[in-house]
Amino acid sequence: MCKNAQAMNHWDDLKFVLAISKAGSLARAARNLGVTHSTVSRRLAAMEERLGTRLFDRLPDGFTATAAGEEAVAAAERMEAEVLALDTRLTARDAELEGPLRVTAAQLIFQVQLADIIARFKERHPGIDVTMNASNEILSLHRREADIAVRVTDKPDENLFGRRATGQNRCFYLSRDYARQHQDALLESATLRRVQFVTFKWWGRGPPKELLERFPNGEVATVTDDMIAMHAAVRAGMGIGHLPCFLGDPDPGLIRLPGAEPTRYLDIWILTHPDLKNVARIRSFLRFAADEFKARNRFYLGT
Repeated sequence: MCKNAQAMNHWDDLKFVLAISKAGSLARAARNLGVTHSTVSRRLAAMEERLGTRLFDRLPDGFTATAAGEEAVAAAERMEAEVLALDTRLTARDAELEGPLRVTAAQLIFQVQLADIIARFKERHPGIDVTMNASNEILSLHRREADIAVRVTDKPDENLFGRRATGQNRCFYLSRDYARQHQDALLESATLRRVQFVTFKWWGRGPPKELLERFPNGEVATVTDDMIAMHAAVRAGMGIGHLPCFLGDPDPGLIRLPGAEPTRYLDIWILTHPDLKNVARIRSFLRFAADEFKARNRFYLGT
């Protein structure tokens, strides 16, 4: 092989050469690659300038590879064959449900159910190496920082693939001690001079409107930006908090505010990048986790 062809050793370069050779024109090559005509033209010109030789003759009926171009096309075909072979090997491995799987979710979701789901999934598929990234920071599936994300949202990224695992409700909760201390006031709200609320920062720093109508003298006891901290504050008797039913109902130290009914909260979604949706281990986990969440639907709805 000539040194010019050896110099062009990146698949990102070679795939443009191969596309032009197969298509016979820049326009058709651009369509096949999913890029613009100007991108293909610019990349070809840059390669030819860097190599110091023409790779294609521009003829009235299309592009024809020169001698140097033919060597480059041959190299591209060999590399394409290697890429396809690698893809086949990896696909075969995926079919055997093996390999790494990175799952990200908020700490609370792991704590409540997701860790148990992953444990049961691992029992079924011991060849899958699961990494759990418990973080309130949203890791990017587009940048491949994780393979699967379990997110609490009503607006999942439209560019991701996934399914709604379950709906959720929330309600107002207070500790049993707090309820005993304010028993009469909670039942006779007109006589209540002061009631305290635990407020989530993202929902605004003031008491919830629906509670101010009932307790016009209400005050904010504390503000938090974390649901686990909010749960702890309500348990500690700092005031009334608006919690997801899956967090408030199972806690023996909490009760629902008398007269309060659950209201809709954010959904739980299981998401992945569209390019990964057919990878066996990812597809299997999506289905398994969604079924597990669905089986506990009443737990999340507070019914």
